[in-house]
Amino acid sequence: MNHREALAKGGVTYRDEPWHKECFVCTGCKVQLAGQHFTSREDSPYCLKCFGNLYAKKCEACSKPITGFGGGKYISFEERQWHQPCFTCSRCSVSLVGAGFFPNRDQILCRDCNSNSNL
Repeated sequence: MNHREALAKGGVTYRDEPWHKECFVCTGCKVQLAGQHFTSREDSPYCLKCFGNLYAKKCEACSKPITGFGGGKYISFEERQWHQPCFTCSRCSVSLVGAGFFPNRDQILCRDCNSNSNL
């Protein structure tokens, strides 16, 4: 469909401009965005998957993008980030959300594992 054809019905408004829903697609993968959750960067629309892969920081534990979309919470410490469910002790896997933790090189340790490593 030619973007310059008259917009009769089923259009989308983005940045105060009318678009055919077939023409309003993700800048990355070209999937149609009409009726989908999407975001933008420098006025270019992206589906959440492409945006996450291209621009989001990666979780230290699972290496997947941290987007914050859908109410996803995350933990940030110094230059590192974790999805909230991924923020666990590197040794015993207990959740460290809301608890004290100890950075140990590339690991994060709970109080017990940190105490045992100093023996």
